Amino acid sequence: MRQTTYWIAVALALALASLAPVAAQVLTSPVSGTVTDQSGGVVPDATVTLTNVQTNAAETVVTNDSGAYTFPQVLPGVYNVSAELPGFKRARVEQVRVEVSTPATVDLRMEVGGVTEEVVVTGSQGQTMMNTVNAEINTIVDRARIEELPLNGRNVADLALLQAGVTGSGEIAREASVNGMRGTFNNMTLDGVNNQDNFIRTDAFFGVIPLRESFVEEFNLTTSNADVDAGNGASQTLMVTRSGSNDFHGQLFYYHRNDALNANTFFNNATGLEKATVRNHQYGGSLGGRIIPDKLFFFVNYEQERDPATTPVARIVPTEAARLGNFTYDSGNAGLQTVNLFQLTGVTPDPEVQSLLNLIPAPNDPSLTDDPNLSGFRFNSPAKNDSDWLNIRMDFEPWQNHAFTASFHQFTLDIPNSPSNDIDARFPGLPGAGQESTRRLGSASWRASLTPTITNELRFGVQWAPVDFTTQESFQRGYQILFSDASLGESDLFENPIQNFTPQGRNAPVYDLLNNMSWVTGNHAFKFGGNYRALSVDQYATFGVIPQYILGFGTGNEDPLDPGMFPGGIAPADLAVASEMLGILGGYVRTGQQTFNVTSRTSGFVQGAREDRLIKQNFFSVFGGDTWRLRPDLTLNYGLRWEFHGVPTEDQGLALLPVGGSEAVLDPNAVVDFAGGDTGRDFFENDWNNFAPNVGLAWRPWSSTVFRGGYSIAYVVDNNITTVTNALAGNAGLSQQQVIPEITGTLSGGGRIPVDTPEFQVPRTAMQGVLADPAAALFAIDPNLRVPYVQQWNIGIQHELFRDTYIEARYVGNRGIKLTRAIDVNQVRFPAEFVEDFRRAQRNLAANNDPLTGEELTFFPQLGGAAEFFMGNNTVRNWIRNGEIGSYVGNLLALNRDFFFAGWGGEEFGSTVEPGAFLANPNTFVADIVQNNAFSRYNALQVEVRRRYRQGFTGQFNYTFGKVLTNFAGSQTNFRGYFDNAQQNLEIMRPDYDISHTFNGNFVWDLPVGAGRAFDTSGVLDAIIGGWSLNSIVRVRSGEPINIVSERGTINRGGSRSTTNTVHMVGLDIAELQERTGIFRDDRGRILLFDPSLIDTASGRANPQFFQNPGLLEAGTLALSPVSGPWYSNTDVGIRKSFRLPITEDSRVQVRFDVFNVFNRTNFAVLTQPSTARGNDPLGILNRHNINSTSFGVIDDTFSARQMQVGLKVVF
Repeated sequence: MRQTTYWIAVALALALASLAPVAAQVLTSPVSGTVTDQSGGVVPDATVTLTNVQTNAAETVVTNDSGAYTFPQVLPGVYNVSAELPGFKRARVEQVRVEVSTPATVDLRMEVGGVTEEVVVTGSQGQTMMNTVNAEINTIVDRARIEELPLNGRNVADLALLQAGVTGSGEIAREASVNGMRGTFNNMTLDGVNNQDNFIRTDAFFGVIPLRESFVEEFNLTTSNADVDAGNGASQTLMVTRSGSNDFHGQLFYYHRNDALNANTFFNNATGLEKATVRNHQYGGSLGGRIIPDKLFFFVNYEQERDPATTPVARIVPTEAARLGNFTYDSGNAGLQTVNLFQLTGVTPDPEVQSLLNLIPAPNDPSLTDDPNLSGFRFNSPAKNDSDWLNIRMDFEPWQNHAFTASFHQFTLDIPNSPSNDIDARFPGLPGAGQESTRRLGSASWRASLTPTITNELRFGVQWAPVDFTTQESFQRGYQILFSDASLGESDLFENPIQNFTPQGRNAPVYDLLNNMSWVTGNHAFKFGGNYRALSVDQYATFGVIPQYILGFGTGNEDPLDPGMFPGGIAPADLAVASEMLGILGGYVRTGQQTFNVTSRTSGFVQGAREDRLIKQNFFSVFGGDTWRLRPDLTLNYGLRWEFHGVPTEDQGLALLPVGGSEAVLDPNAVVDFAGGDTGRDFFENDWNNFAPNVGLAWRPWSSTVFRGGYSIAYVVDNNITTVTNALAGNAGLSQQQVIPEITGTLSGGGRIPVDTPEFQVPRTAMQGVLADPAAALFAIDPNLRVPYVQQWNIGIQHELFRDTYIEARYVGNRGIKLTRAIDVNQVRFPAEFVEDFRRAQRNLAANNDPLTGEELTFFPQLGGAAEFFMGNNTVRNWIRNGEIGSYVGNLLALNRDFFFAGWGGEEFGSTVEPGAFLANPNTFVADIVQNNAFSRYNALQVEVRRRYRQGFTGQFNYTFGKVLTNFAGSQTNFRGYFDNAQQNLEIMRPDYDISHTFNGNFVWDLPVGAGRAFDTSGVLDAIIGGWSLNSIVRVRSGEPINIVSERGTINRGGSRSTTNTVHMVGLDIAELQERTGIFRDDRGRILLFDPSLIDTASGRANPQFFQNPGLLEAGTLALSPVSGPWYSNTDVGIRKSFRLPITEDSRVQVRFDVFNVFNRTNFAVLTQPSTARGNDPLGILNRHNINSTSFGVIDDTFSARQMQVGLKVVF
């Protein structure tokens, strides 16, 4: 019966081997080597035994005719390897470390003698540090580094930043890039199961189960040419949970961070603001051991973090004078003048707005802006964070050659006010928004040596990670007040005190089934395997379901201000600010709007209903490969992987796409209809030809030197779900914003007109969509959308400098192909006669301060009386003055068809022009298509020195010189329209993670004084001077790429399309600009990114002597990302003191001191101005500095000042 069961298991494993990994990954590693005699000759038929030191589990193989042996699938751990053969002494190598998914090479040398005799060497002598097997570029972060290095936050994933090729602009690894690739291309697993957010997947090293040092044994980061058994990413990060053994081991720990131990930040010191409150407490314990000796083992960890922290934030607020209507402006030669806007116009303050202003505190930092009517307010925003972890692992070895493992992880999170997501309370004491979550991950595996040459591993895993973003704001008014219209690319003049965020959330469970089989025959080690993965995303949102009223002057409430009202004259930009200020203070309602959603395909729009979507996607892949030992010193790896990424679908059929595919978006008669689910319409076609070859060579001509090189293709997950859901949401019909334009009145005086529920109609024409919403889109997905992939290659040399220390130098390159980017193909266009008339209007405005006075206009009159009316609008005049013809057409005409275009209502005002004159598809505002039209290129030199732990010291030091180019760095939705579809090369740039020079160093050093160390001590002396260790992390990197932009809509419409419009630079070349980019101070003591000579003192804008705006139909001639910002340097130090406990030999108490940024170096953070939270830029282009900003080049943020953590650990 036992034999029958055995062969049934073999047959089952062989059947399952037709599956292949997508999210779950192989955690085992091959252990191989050669057995030789004293003369160097190979020893065939020797019995090689591999024994786990902690559990006593053992397995054996026999060397082949070449004296070679292989254990193809070995779990991570510490082993002894021995070889026996009659006529020879037994050879044994002790303390061999097998690391996760990393080949281990252990050669044994046998001497003539009796089998009862034994020759023993340590792993340090018998196990090479060099990779002699394949071309993978990977690094193991072992338990010693995880446990001992000073790690702020104790998140193990942050150690990825210390690896060659990993670059990031922040202090943590979450948003880092691996070898110049998008963050989405990294696949991170915990115990073989995907541990990433599969809805918003932009962060390379974000774990839904945060990875604490208390429960992680080690991790493997493969940055290039991962073996054929690794999928779902071009880089691989594999984390493994600690396990139990025959001996009981445990620890109790407590860590504390307190602002009393910290330095204050640079800007807090400058403004007299107190340090952010830090009272961080982390405490818990772990225990591992045996339940049944040599059979059943356990490990459990539980810990809590209580962090009532605060985060420094800066807000723009109106001055006390501005709140009273007093407006200060620069009148030129007459200098600064002040007028009262209420007295000039007869407008009275609106009571509702006054109630909001009363919530805004008085300014405390005027350095945040140069506008005399605005100032800054800095405060420490509450950032309370309570978290809990539970981690369990079980290992069961019921009989020889069979091993079962299971792990369970649970993480809970409660953040009631979240500055990191920019949804915190706008000012002290007001309601904010935050998030809460309970996440779980489970993994179970069965590894069996089915025959002496066949090993199989079967694994099942699940990840469950619901996240809810909640708000404390009750919106008792029943409506929201907005200071600007974000849909038009506007930003608030000053901070709205109400946090208008509304609840949203999601859950994205993942289910994985993996099988991996190895077969060793002769000099070949074959591997086969596969995986099925099921992913679903259940998301909800309540955006806009509460009525919103946008303040300002518009077509209903006419702007009463005129330049002639301002003594001495006023600049157009200042007049626009005055109008915006008066519109807000007077409570004038520009538009009203509300979003309505359906609950099913037949429900129609339901007032107050939230948006609910259920997206599903399946993955399947298979692989096969071979490690072929051509000679004892030469190994060839080759293999092929095939991946299938299924087309996502909305399970309820609640999705709309144009009928006719992507070409339909330019069809004026386009119709959108239901897609997905059971509708019979897939979002796009399946991609079946995703074959990924993998080849590598490792040559060891001398015992101390290895040459390696390889090439591979890796298919990647490029933020699939959010890209698709953004495209689906772009087609109006299931969620519709109903807009009331032309409102007259104020918040307190008739301006809050109720928003009626719109009529539901699907199928729906493009015209119906744009009639319902002037900003409506047609959003399609290319039916031939393909799975993006990365070609990778590397060549390098490893050399053992001396025992336990080696150096590696390598060239690493890759190319991202068919990367995802959605673009707008309905770019505005301009009839030649309109362009000439626009130029005439420009000249008139320059000569007569009126675009209608002077040369006769011939085309504008054809747009009717509305065109003449809007010629008096300050924003429109600025567009004309600046040559922003794209903004005029895209942000005025296209959004107000009923005023300007015949056939849409414009004929009532005398228009004879149809929208087709300006838009390829006149029946939609934008026509977006998700395509494969982005790319990336990376080339780098990487040099690394590593020392294995020996004589109390282990260290790792690396340097990377790299270059990344791309035309789109990716974003949460992977959408960014081109500034000009005809000049796409304008957008080739260095992304923010292109860091030219990076040096990383880390070491753990047990000082050689104390019991058992080089300078042995005991008793009281040992208690004082023994047991000390010094550990450190050093990171030095060059600056991030800087973009100098105008963002003017001179070719395409303003807003997101013009984000990449740069400037004309004159009187400087790039080298000179780089010399004048760094850290500077001006006469006011402000910190600047640029030399003060590049900034106009009076206005705070860029000096026009060097930077000029592009004109009509011009794009800036300065390339994107031409220079880099200031260098970053940081050193963290950890000091440990251990005291022995008289319980067991290994028992001790350890006192820990960690100092982060030990030298308190001020590293200035160079962000987009006005400041944008890092990583939250939806356009995927950070560090933009607009020459027209009154705070051009101003730096107002830093990375962390010195922080300290104290800890106490009891180990037994």
